[in-house]
Amino acid sequence: MPLLLFWLLTGCSVTKTVPADDALFIGYSVKVEGKNDSSKRSAELETELSATVRPEPNTSILGLRPKLAIYNAFYTEKEKGLKHWIMTKLGEPPVLISQVDTGSVSQVMSNRLHNRGYFNNTVGSTTEVDTTKKKATINWTARVGEPYRLRNIKYTLEDSLQVHKAIKQTQETSLLKSGEPYDLSVMTDERLRIDGVLKNEGYYYFSPDLLIFSADTTVGDRQVDVLMRIKNIASSQALQPFALDDIFIFANYSLGDSLAVRDTIDFQGYHYIPNEEYLKARHLLDGVFLEQDSLYTRENHLLTIKRLSGLAAYKFVNIDYQPDTANSGKLDAFVFLTPALKKSLRAEAQMVTKSNNFAGPGLKVSFRNRNTFRGSEVLNVEFTGSFESQVGGRGTGEVPEGVEPPKKSGIPSYELGVQTTLAIPRIVSPFNLRNLRTEFVPQTRIGLGFNFLSRSDFYQLNSYNATYGYTWRPKETLTFDATPINLQYVRLANTTLAFDTLLARNPYLRSSFENQFIVGGIYQMTYTTQMYKDRSSNVFDRITLDMSGNVVSGFQSATGKPKPTQQEPRVLYKDRYAQYVMLDNDFRHYLNLGTESQLVWRLATGVGYSYGNSRTMPYVKQFSIGGPNSVRAFRARSIGPGTYNIPDDQLFSYFDQVGDIRLETNLEYRFPIAGFFKGAVFADAGNIWNVREVLDEKGEPLKPGAKFEAKDFLSELAVGTGVGLRIDVEFFVIRLDLGIPVQVPFLPKGERLVLDKFNGSFGGDYGMVLNIAIGYPF
Repeated sequence: MPLLLFWLLTGCSVTKTVPADDALFIGYSVKVEGKNDSSKRSAELETELSATVRPEPNTSILGLRPKLAIYNAFYTEKEKGLKHWIMTKLGEPPVLISQVDTGSVSQVMSNRLHNRGYFNNTVGSTTEVDTTKKKATINWTARVGEPYRLRNIKYTLEDSLQVHKAIKQTQETSLLKSGEPYDLSVMTDERLRIDGVLKNEGYYYFSPDLLIFSADTTVGDRQVDVLMRIKNIASSQALQPFALDDIFIFANYSLGDSLAVRDTIDFQGYHYIPNEEYLKARHLLDGVFLEQDSLYTRENHLLTIKRLSGLAAYKFVNIDYQPDTANSGKLDAFVFLTPALKKSLRAEAQMVTKSNNFAGPGLKVSFRNRNTFRGSEVLNVEFTGSFESQVGGRGTGEVPEGVEPPKKSGIPSYELGVQTTLAIPRIVSPFNLRNLRTEFVPQTRIGLGFNFLSRSDFYQLNSYNATYGYTWRPKETLTFDATPINLQYVRLANTTLAFDTLLARNPYLRSSFENQFIVGGIYQMTYTTQMYKDRSSNVFDRITLDMSGNVVSGFQSATGKPKPTQQEPRVLYKDRYAQYVMLDNDFRHYLNLGTESQLVWRLATGVGYSYGNSRTMPYVKQFSIGGPNSVRAFRARSIGPGTYNIPDDQLFSYFDQVGDIRLETNLEYRFPIAGFFKGAVFADAGNIWNVREVLDEKGEPLKPGAKFEAKDFLSELAVGTGVGLRIDVEFFVIRLDLGIPVQVPFLPKGERLVLDKFNGSFGGDYGMVLNIAIGYPF
């Protein structure tokens, strides 16, 4: 396969299908010469003019043209068949120099410069053709002088019409500034700005096309006087502000329904049609920001549409306005809400890969009701089941002498679970909170679930959970999640002798597996700019604070309970409760280097600290490292904590390579290959550590090298690099990442750099690791 790819990229001539009397258009340059241009915009103009070149040369990556190579390698004159499909779908035909109309492109560039204030400009091009190689380039040169600049900016608003006064009041925030270069795009933006202001002051029928600018360039000294006015064709409706009169809400509307107002309920000044059998009016009106007798505003119009669109009970939302026939200057508003499919049942087969080294087939069946209690509440009941085998870890060492070997059941692990969640599209609390004026629907979340896990060779684990929390987004980039009630009970059962022996040898691990309650809250803040697709740089940052046991401990202390000790901890219903605080942060930076190329950096840090009633963090809350979404050159949970080297006689297990501290960073360059095939080159580094030194009964470190030491952490990082292939078909991504270890922390000092020992195999501590996963790692 690598040889075939190498042949496609290098061995096949890129000019194979170029006609004899033509040449391949391989590149171009655009140069703007403006010695007398004081605006210093040459680089900006060159970028803008470069975007006008049509057609563009064939896609190039590091000087290679993979799509053209595929086209040439599979070229056929047949209009069907496998070769034709590969040629047309994965390849692209050569872009010929004869297809480039340099005169038309030069004229477009000249027009662009004219629009930017360079009324006297010249644009020319030269073509360089290498006839022996059948390749050609084009060089465009644009010569400009000093741009024309704005001198006087006037709005002809002399009469007494109210709209003129409204426009006059906006002039202080005008985008047009005296002394700035003339720019047609700024004038277009100014028209849109004025229209936006008027739309929020009742001018429903106004349009930016009703504004016209006149430019006088005859005033001399490369200056321009600009005059803005309203066109004479503007109708009286466009120049009049409107207020809202009757507001009709069609709560169960379908295309083709009669708009006859029947079975109307008048509720808080709104006409609710037809009744409340589908959705109760009091719940719907939290998302309606249109009020009778208030001025029409685009802001309230868009806010209402976005809030109502956020209700799961509806598929489409539309608002129409009609002049009120009885009241001049009034609009009647009609809100049309088309219901979504109320109930759905979905089954999904999965290949489950977990961070605890287990993988296998799974099945998930979910039932969803999008309008459970006639308030657009979403009830989701999810049943999951999976059968798994251990695939991760550093090995499967021999069972220690004297320990009963694990049973070989054929199904090493299986998991069954049910999770019920109810999402209510409003804040439900004992306090009377005002309706949040935000385009995003606030939610109250209630969850209840049970999970049964059987590791047939070792133990069974029963987990119960209940949550109550809130989600709200004050703005598009910021999301808050607060779960003040987070209850979890974990109960260990049916342990085997092999597992009991392991726990007896490791009291630290034993305490993390104890039956215990987790009683606390989780608070999360997420900031992201990823929704802005046109930016060259985007960020994502999620901060999570997880706490348990503090409220219960405080209550028990207030009621006179004795302080907890290791031998006699405080309990709830005969079982210990966990007491800890954990802070986690996941930061990512996305740098767009082209249409599809991207450089992504991720930094994940976290620390958990147990105290009071807990000696250790609960096992389910501890950090691990390695695997397809972490340091990909190492299997899941196969490294750490610190430089701890798990003894060979314990490699049959997979339980205690977890820690209290996590530090992980990833750098990945993503680029297109051909069609839906994407590539990646990455480097990962990270490790986990313990906050405290864990000692055995003799006072010796139970895990030598596991404690975090600031002076040593860089040399203790697990480092890996590799390449990846992604099959990205928009609605899902299949990812294959091949990781190669560079630094192995559990080896002795001086021997941790292992890249020179790489032998191309998939075995041992120095071998490659192939990660197969769904979706991007971050």
